[in-house]
Amino acid sequence: MSIRREERMSEFNQKSRKRNAMLLSGMGMLNQIISNIAAFIYRTVFIYWLSVEYLGINGLFTNIIQIFSLAELGIGSVIIFRLYKPIKEENVSQTAALMHFYKSFYQLMAIIIIIVGVALAPFLPYIIHDTSEIPDDINLYVVYALYILQSATSYMFAYRQALLDADQKGYINTAVQMVFTCLRYGVSILVLYLTRNYTLVLMIGIIVNLLGNIWIYIYVSHTYSDIFHNKTRLSKNEILQIYKDTGAMLCHRIGSTVVNSTDNIIMSMYVGTVAVGLYSNYYMIIQIIQNVMNNLLGSFTASIGNHALSVENKERYQLYKKLRFANMWISVFCTSSLYLLLNPFIEVVWGQELLFSTDIVFILCLNFFLYSSRIVNGSFSNASGMFVYDKARPLIEAALNLVISIILAQKMGISGVFLGTIISSLFTVWWREPYLLYKKVFEEKIRNYFGTYILWMALLVVITICLDGCFSQMPINILYLVVRFLICGIGINAVLALLMCRNQYFQYYVHLLRKIIVEKFKL
Repeated sequence: MSIRREERMSEFNQKSRKRNAMLLSGMGMLNQIISNIAAFIYRTVFIYWLSVEYLGINGLFTNIIQIFSLAELGIGSVIIFRLYKPIKEENVSQTAALMHFYKSFYQLMAIIIIIVGVALAPFLPYIIHDTSEIPDDINLYVVYALYILQSATSYMFAYRQALLDADQKGYINTAVQMVFTCLRYGVSILVLYLTRNYTLVLMIGIIVNLLGNIWIYIYVSHTYSDIFHNKTRLSKNEILQIYKDTGAMLCHRIGSTVVNSTDNIIMSMYVGTVAVGLYSNYYMIIQIIQNVMNNLLGSFTASIGNHALSVENKERYQLYKKLRFANMWISVFCTSSLYLLLNPFIEVVWGQELLFSTDIVFILCLNFFLYSSRIVNGSFSNASGMFVYDKARPLIEAALNLVISIILAQKMGISGVFLGTIISSLFTVWWREPYLLYKKVFEEKIRNYFGTYILWMALLVVITICLDGCFSQMPINILYLVVRFLICGIGINAVLALLMCRNQYFQYYVHLLRKIIVEKFKL
């Protein structure tokens, strides 16, 4: 019996929640730095050797594949939520039963993606506004098939990666992803240099991604061998309950997919693939910042889920307020910096011909702030299972986003696509998500949330206007771009620190930073 206990203990993560969260956050930051440098180099080479039209095709098909992910139904999030408890209790049998169901479902999903993808292939020409923008050396159907294949193969392995995430070992997934992402970019650059062949580059990406997935598959199989040798299966009632929870999660899945994965498709249909290519540069930069914030703040989801099982509402609320303070600080800093630096950066690095107008940049940054300022809200909602109480909201948001974006895209072009996203967010998730958290999880008054939010937004507006006036006197070149970066990095944070120096959560982070420095350097 003791031997069995030791085997079980050796499989599951025994590190503290704080250490797990710090490991995941730290590895996430390292991954973002290295992977984003590699992505930036690759994109620069891509633009130099190919053209913006190729970027447009890439962005369009990426969005189409993201829509196919609806076949997942949100099962993954539901199962990860259900894995928290058996992993915490070191229950091998229940964990094994959930993982077997997860595997079977994801294998079915891969088959569905291939079938649906093939069925929709004849409709490809109808989602491209002007087919003359497609480069002559691109066969749309071959490129589309490669994207379908990449999506389907990834789901054959994803369920084992989820076990690491639920066991607060997501930093291992991140480390492997970092290595293979850099490998993919490196090989792709070499292939571009030798052949200038976009289709061949896609094939290389599929092969490298597959190798990374296989590595994780082998590692998880070895680390959790008892789980995958265990033959326990879920009962019919347990499966029915998962599907019941999935019904709620599916609504969220549809909502997030429509909101986040249709912009390029709408632009392609009503503006053109060149517009999609131009947007892809802005999207890459904004996505880098979002990924950094998600890794820094969203990485606490598994630890929050674990923590929620053992504390009272007051403790959860205190943890939430600490994380939300950090969330809003980082969001204000990043949004202001994006507005002030996006166009100068793109002009210096990739050329003035790839710029959007300032009005479009403002809309993109507003959209970014509305998203980034609620990352911690999303982490707490997911970890607390709030999706069960909020089924209709994401469907309403998706419908509003789709209808408004299509109408405004025809009247306003690119700006209209993103205004649709902003309007749908303000009428739904922007207020609904915190409302449920405060009512169901924290049992606190929601006015505290919105009062603080308005304060942070006012700071964002004032800081950005002041710095924009300063920057308007500067020429746009490499030297002054560096100066702008330094002013944003130091100036914005200095102003926030000055204004927040008496805030209890600011003082908490100062104390935490001082403690880390003392322990690290043994001062």
